[in-house]
Amino acid sequence: MLVFGVDIPLVEVIFTIAVLIIIILVEAVVMLFVFIKQMNKMKNVVTSLENTYHLTSHAKREMLERGSSVLERKEESKPESKAEENKKVESKGNSK
Repeated sequence: MLVFGVDIPLVEVIFTIAVLIIIILVEAVVMLFVFIKQMNKMKNVVTSLENTYHLTSHAKREMLERGSSVLERKEESKPESKAEENKKVESKGNSK
């Protein structure tokens, strides 16, 4: 085979192209394995982040519920104290 006026044997050209194709295919397979491995790592990170988010949101809900129950308890105790204060004020007014 003549390339730019130089005689190159066809078998060597085909062999060279075949070697290059094999090298490229091996690189592609290695890149796919690396990509799949990285995707699995990212999947684990995302699931752990989601679990953390769900745990924190659940904990926040519990804290809000506890806080509201504490506020309800305080509000329940306030009317009793106000009623007692009103009785005291009334008794003071009656004693005068």
